[in-house]
Amino acid sequence: MPPAASPRRAGPPPGPRRLLLAFLLALFATHAPPCALGQPVLYGARSTALGGATAALPDDAAGQGNPATWAQANAPAASLHGAQWYGLPELKLVGAQLVAPAGQSAIGGSVSAFGFDLYRHITATGGYARRIGFGSHRNVYAGARAEWNQAYIADYGQPGALSLTAGVLFPVTPFVSLGAVAYRLTSFAGPLRADLSRRLAAGALWSPSAALTLVVDAAKAIRSPLSASAGIEIRMVDALVARGGFASGPRRTSGGVGLRVASMRADFAVQKHDALGWTPYLSLHYSW
Repeated sequence: MPPAASPRRAGPPPGPRRLLLAFLLALFATHAPPCALGQPVLYGARSTALGGATAALPDDAAGQGNPATWAQANAPAASLHGAQWYGLPELKLVGAQLVAPAGQSAIGGSVSAFGFDLYRHITATGGYARRIGFGSHRNVYAGARAEWNQAYIADYGQPGALSLTAGVLFPVTPFVSLGAVAYRLTSFAGPLRADLSRRLAAGALWSPSAALTLVVDAAKAIRSPLSASAGIEIRMVDALVARGGFASGPRRTSGGVGLRVASMRADFAVQKHDALGWTPYLSLHYSW
């Protein structure tokens, strides 16, 4: 007679707050556009401090801005980023990005994880961008990235979906650039591909000197009202910049600083949600 199977050891039951968070995140995952699957806004600290206005802004540490800006990279670069939403340890976001230019092209990729053991959202991306010249002095940048979004909900499986995001960037003058992004414009595979929220964003960047940059975006998601975001970056000294921004839908204000030493840059930001409170962000960026 075969020996009886040993009983599976169960861990301690999760506390009430963790159960409530898991329930709210799971509810958010399926009923809250524009963040289908509960996907967080995966911006780095610089982009967050500037209100999330990334349609024409290069160098987002999280790799979730306009993929066309990858083609503006002059050297390979790696970034790490993290955040703790509203100060809650269960709502941690960590991730990394790598961009490698090659001539007039560049490839990029990123990976991030958000949540805790009862609910976790994982995003992995990979894409390509290229600079296209026309006329004697004009360039346009175009890029696209594939995105895999997967949500793990304890005892309910881990469905995912594959989608495509594409963007363009057009430098109008040496000081002004226009950008546009179609987020998750199509979905290819996965049980929740129909639930991914599609969003269009257009924006502008004005940088009359190395000491000042202004960005502004307008975005529209399906079944959501038009939202706006804007930010300002001021270089205080060669190694230090200060940033501020705001966004609507929902209303948020943000600020931060950036410190550069040789090829390393560290960015810190805080963002205040009118109803939910403060979120700190940190990004580290290295190029070689």
